[in-house]
Amino acid sequence: MTASKPGPVLAAPVASTLPVPPPMPSAPLDEAKALVRVCFGSCYAPQFRQSHVWRSILAQKPGAFLYIGDNVYQRDENGRPELLELREAYGLLADDADFAALRAATPVLPVWDDHDYGMNNAGADFPARLQTEALFKHVWDVQRDDPRMDREGVYFSRSAGSAGRRTQMVLLDLHYFLTKRTMLGEAQWRWLEETLGEPADLRILASPIPVLTESVRFDGWHKYPAERERLFELIGRTNSVVIVSGDSHVGAHYRRSEGVAYPLLELTASSLNFPWREDLHVPPGPPDPARVGPVFWESNFGAVEIDWEKGEAGLVLHDDMGGFVHAEGVALAALRGS
Repeated sequence: MTASKPGPVLAAPVASTLPVPPPMPSAPLDEAKALVRVCFGSCYAPQFRQSHVWRSILAQKPGAFLYIGDNVYQRDENGRPELLELREAYGLLADDADFAALRAATPVLPVWDDHDYGMNNAGADFPARLQTEALFKHVWDVQRDDPRMDREGVYFSRSAGSAGRRTQMVLLDLHYFLTKRTMLGEAQWRWLEETLGEPADLRILASPIPVLTESVRFDGWHKYPAERERLFELIGRTNSVVIVSGDSHVGAHYRRSEGVAYPLLELTASSLNFPWREDLHVPPGPPDPARVGPVFWESNFGAVEIDWEKGEAGLVLHDDMGGFVHAEGVALAALRGS
């Protein structure tokens, strides 16, 4: 057994009065073992002390959990470089016994959305982005030999399984490079093209905000049409992509067949414990042509179920107690580009 490498150090010295949340390591990913279930979720407020959803996810025995944004919420978003409120929120999550149990048994692969990046809809001009990036890499125990330590942003990918049953999990950073013209930035676009060129039999593309929705009520890639078309074109040059997303505080399935090389299927799973209030449960504007199935307004999480023997993948939405809500499936053979 080799000794573990030391974790990253916060980028800038801070006053000793500021809380330093402990790192939150998780079980290692067994890259040799084929995945049959990958769970994911977004939007968790540790202040609510409603952590039973972690027990529900653990009961699914996933091979990995993708934590795809708004992983904590601050009591106040003020953008100060000390990041006091964000530190406090991470500390509460670190003290969450149910989340600790999930981490002990399951590889947790995190990426941020805006509220754990620092401020609502913040982007490349966020003054404290270097500090929040360093804090992210500290609390999520990103090791010194991890590629994320040598580049800006927190995007990354992991793969598991051998040829014929290899799953690639790709997690995007939509805030560090965000401007009026781009979400990903050119460096991340180049990385994404190279990453999707690696061999895989199923690719789970994790976007912190929905990709396929057309609803003006929700944040989504539709607000960046050129970026989205570029993503569709890139996906069309690879194969076997399904999309998972968060942010919307509802659960919903989406499908797109027009203008893409093969049918794209997406599941938005949000929120883990912070759903829309009952008085906001109103139809989300005009009918969304991309949505299939119902909108689920309560707390939820998602799962990608993979049946390698049958050559099928299912995107399954669960309520926070683990109950089945809705599912959409696709044959892996149908996920082929030109």
